[in-house]
Amino acid sequence: MKEGQGVMQGYLIDWDLSLDGEKAGVENERTGTWQFLAVRLFEKTKDGAVPIQNRIDDVESFFHVATWIALRHTSHGLNGEALATILHHNFDASIHIDGAIFATQYRRLSMQTGDLIRTAKFKNPGISAVLQGMSLTLREQYTSTWEPEGDDAALAKWKSDDEYRLKGLERLADPQWLEKLLRRFLDDQKIDWSTHGGRKHNNIPEISASRHRFWQA
Repeated sequence: MKEGQGVMQGYLIDWDLSLDGEKAGVENERTGTWQFLAVRLFEKTKDGAVPIQNRIDDVESFFHVATWIALRHTSHGLNGEALATILHHNFDASIHIDGAIFATQYRRLSMQTGDLIRTAKFKNPGISAVLQGMSLTLREQYTSTWEPEGDDAALAKWKSDDEYRLKGLERLADPQWLEKLLRRFLDDQKIDWSTHGGRKHNNIPEISASRHRFWQA
């Protein structure tokens, strides 16, 4: 797309998936590579309907793609077996129900806890900062909202966590949140983007289905 002075502002892609806005309403059909779909899109609503894909889902998909690329092609702290197992459980493992593909609970757990990014220990400070920053905000879609029963300390922690969750959801509601986050890290002169900044080919060994397990550091 271009504006008046011919300044390039963006690109329209996936024309093969486009619809005539005057003839078609909102589609529930999920589009895109299922390994990178937002976790929410695999979970039906309370009334059993398929969630409608939105902007935040697309941002989460970008996060999954960026994480997958970083795991396969940058330096990190995972050995070959750990890398193969994490890639399998978080991207390739699936459950088939009535002809539909669903992601396993490992991806939801990874989004809730942020453990995948912490466990990987990406060696490039910039990549680590960006993925960690995205993870800390995107996870708030999947954290618990129930009020615990217990002592005052437990209740105080819950209130603190809930305030953090609401702030995270406010950030996601901002259409420019991802752009602001990327600009903040790219413009930060203190972040070293050079160390371990080159592309690396990480060998991924074949692991039999019987040996697939959720790897933990």
